[in-house]
Amino acid sequence: MYLSRIALNAKRRKTMQAFTSPQLLHGAVEQSFKGSRRRNLWRIDWLSDVCYLLVLSTEQPDFTHIAEQFGYPDSERQWETRDYDPLLERLRAGQVWRFRLCANPIRSSSREKDESSGRGKVFAHVTQEQQKQWLLSRAETCGFTLEDSVFNVVHTQWYKFRKGKGSGREVKLRTATFEGALTISELDHFKQALLTGIGRAKAYGCGLLTIAHCGGSYNE
Repeated sequence: MYLSRIALNAKRRKTMQAFTSPQLLHGAVEQSFKGSRRRNLWRIDWLSDVCYLLVLSTEQPDFTHIAEQFGYPDSERQWETRDYDPLLERLRAGQVWRFRLCANPIRSSSREKDESSGRGKVFAHVTQEQQKQWLLSRAETCGFTLEDSVFNVVHTQWYKFRKGKGSGREVKLRTATFEGALTISELDHFKQALLTGIGRAKAYGCGLLTIAHCGGSYNE
């Protein structure tokens, strides 16, 4: 596995469009790999005043087109890629890590049916307390424990866009970015959460859980 990051130029028009319509970056990420398309986890991150695209993938990416469309094409070092396996090998149950997660906290209603799918309607959790409870309820199955006092919702955002080239189905989603400290409780489940993500809307920049030692950066 590889964790890659590339700096995005937040002043470019195309990048600003991607900030409100994440499907643009979804397509760009998929085009960064050879062969058949695979669903890779990704996320937009800000470190100080620099905006980064983070991508977790099974193969090394070629971000040339992303640099040309959204980044700094004239930069000598356009992106960084690191082997993710050494981090996975250092993990142990009982360890405490700082974490960051951008997720799509939702609930489904069995009483109200979606007309197109016939399944229960999906509703976003809109308050920070609801969003925190959503993550707390998933912690055990994802192999870690959380205390309500050691993590927070640091950012939320609504997205509304259409799939495809503007004529597709309308997509509405609310994201919440969590930061805090977690304790690994079940190693295999925790690794699975790191590799496959948490929650829905992974195509649109949600689900990627990153960890760091205390004092370190989430996307170093």
